Amino acid sequence: MLTSFLVGIPLCIGILTGYIAKKKDLGGFATASGLSALSIALFVFAAGALLREGMICIVMAIPLFVVLGILGAICGLIFSATNSNAGRWCSGLLLLPLLLGTVEQQVTPAATTQFIQKDILINASPETIWQLINHPQNIQPEELKSGFAYRIGVPFPIQATTLEGKIGGKRELIWQRGIKFEEEITAWELNRHIAWTYKFNADSFPSGSLDDHIVIGGKYFNLEDTSYTLTPEARGTRLQIKVKTRVSTNFNWYAEGWANFLVGDTARTILAFYKNRAENLAVAALIKS
Repeated sequence: MLTSFLVGIPLCIGILTGYIAKKKDLGGFATASGLSALSIALFVFAAGALLREGMICIVMAIPLFVVLGILGAICGLIFSATNSNAGRWCSGLLLLPLLLGTVEQQVTPAATTQFIQKDILINASPETIWQLINHPQNIQPEELKSGFAYRIGVPFPIQATTLEGKIGGKRELIWQRGIKFEEEITAWELNRHIAWTYKFNADSFPSGSLDDHIVIGGKYFNLEDTSYTLTPEARGTRLQIKVKTRVSTNFNWYAEGWANFLVGDTARTILAFYKNRAENLAVAALIKS
């Protein structure tokens, strides 16, 4: 989780690939770029297979890896063509990420807070939606399959239960892979507004349930709090979600974008889940009546 690794490694792979492509006269920029992308893919595969790097981290890293690898290949190709000592320089360059990483490990990562807000119009009453928010049970993966985070390995939620409907009350959540944690209610306005903070402990995420680098409530990423606001409208109820997150890495300039995308996409997916369930309940009630 170091900039020297995230940036330095793919650059070095690309530069070395570009140097070899020029030395072996394998072709121009297109060939060097293709070979670099292939080298990056093999490196990522090795990281997943040998270092047991999780799929979520791999998906997040590979776009930057490929871009930097291609950039490095172009630089290596040019450098090799214009410098007679390119081989010696490239050999020394391979040690640079290791040296920089040793220094970077002494730097305390900065914490950045993000606020994500999404909303959706639901053709159902606030009372129906409120009940679903407080007691979503028997959640099926098919109901959330559109969420990108779930498609790349985030466990699906199974159920949530509000134990005490009041400020200071508790909520219990169960996800797949044995994940269990609590939420403490910080705001409660019946059928209108609810907010909570997350309570994670050492047993919340069993080993292997999430990538170690992105365990929620961990060193690098956390969900701080979430709120829902229900506003009646002429055609139903406007449901708004606000999520506060924290990112703490040495490359927040990259991690923030991924956190914003994944949390925002998940928020939209959850809103769609409530919309589908609430409107199905409304239709069922109408048919019954």
